[in-house]
Amino acid sequence: MLFADRIDRVAILAGGVLATVAMWAFGYLSHLPGIMLPGPATLAGLSLVLLGAGRFVGAHATPAVAAAAGGVAGLINLLVLGSLLGGDDGRVGAEAAVWVPASIVVHAVVARLGSIGVRRVRWSAADWHGVMAAATTSAIVLVVVAGGLVTSTETGLAVPDWPNSYGVNMFLYPLSRMTGGIYFEHAHRLYGSLVGLTALLHMILVWRGDARPAVRRFAVVIFFLVCCQGIMGGLRVTGRFTLEEVPLIDEAENLRWAVAHGVLAQIILGATATLWLLRSPSWQRSGSGRAGGAFLPVFLVFAGVMQLILGAAYRHYQSLGETGFTSLAVAHTSWAFVVAGLAIAVGTMTQGRFGVPPLLRKLGFGLVLVTGIQFLLGVAALFAVMGGAKSSEQPVAILLATAHQANGAIFLSLSITIAAASVLAARAARSIEPYGQSAFSDDALDSGTISEGEVVTAEAITSSNASTA
Repeated sequence: MLFADRIDRVAILAGGVLATVAMWAFGYLSHLPGIMLPGPATLAGLSLVLLGAGRFVGAHATPAVAAAAGGVAGLINLLVLGSLLGGDDGRVGAEAAVWVPASIVVHAVVARLGSIGVRRVRWSAADWHGVMAAATTSAIVLVVVAGGLVTSTETGLAVPDWPNSYGVNMFLYPLSRMTGGIYFEHAHRLYGSLVGLTALLHMILVWRGDARPAVRRFAVVIFFLVCCQGIMGGLRVTGRFTLEEVPLIDEAENLRWAVAHGVLAQIILGATATLWLLRSPSWQRSGSGRAGGAFLPVFLVFAGVMQLILGAAYRHYQSLGETGFTSLAVAHTSWAFVVAGLAIAVGTMTQGRFGVPPLLRKLGFGLVLVTGIQFLLGVAALFAVMGGAKSSEQPVAILLATAHQANGAIFLSLSITIAAASVLAARAARSIEPYGQSAFSDDALDSGTISEGEVVTAEAITSSNASTA
């Protein structure tokens, strides 16, 4: 039976989602104002991305799996195919009966061509589960960037209704009408639907492929938060559930929804990155070892969320006047020094403690690096504002503000991931502490009752407990 192997089935789904996310990223960039690649150039770029995805999957599976992954990408891309097939009224004609299956077949063929001539090193199911987690995390990064552009260009209400777009089904709204602010807002909505779908598929894979109950429940929580995030985005526009175009809701209520929507998005990204860590083969092989105390990393997360709230309020409440704008700017800037100091301390802690596994060391180094970049982006954005640049009018200011927000999301994700690893290590250490004190005390080792090899075994138990928590 074709694709009877469980590893192949996971590879097909993970590879298809990865290809889709990469194609959507290129498609989004190609239609940004100021870029606007011609149709043939966009099609050629999307084909190259799909060829690359087929090559990646084919390098770790069979050509048939690569083709099937391309077919999955074609199936998911139906979310945007309606925008190309629909007329100005959002209606899809009879030609869709031909274009829909043809699109799926073309995706499969292109991905299969990409797998030709590659050297294959077959991956395990755990490796492909890691790819799925990475693809889901990448999709959320993209929706955060798209949301940042919506905020920077002040186009959050460019489409006045939800879940429809100007009375048209969101997935059938014609591409020809996605211009200016409508493109930023509507593309953000489509990205939200992609994140919802990938989170659902990831949750299913976790339940079918992970024996750890806590990890399964964590995947369900993330999917629930993604659903809440989508609903909050809609309520930010309409204030209530409706399919009609309604007058704008009260400005204060709208801004409260906008701040909550932005904050939750970055928390979801951090949670998904943590799930990626827990499911990665590197984590399950190495555990967390002696990751050190958990208090400082956890405190960093709380400080980072506070900074995120201040930053989101700073960006959204500029319209309330000079006083509120200045107060939020001072609070956000001042608290940044506290967060940066904590981040450097946590990142340094992961480098200096004995027994910290390589994966956690890399995360700590990344945290320090991202902190430096974030600080520089913040300073640049601040000088742009002080120089009179308005983010909704100046391209440079738009890029700086969006890059600062996106890098901040990565910073918070790394903070949450390191904190989770530290908590798991501390919990694993406590679970064997009574046993370690009685059987592996220094007195017992000095007296020769136990050997040093048995102590090493105890360390391995600690690492195993952390990785399977």
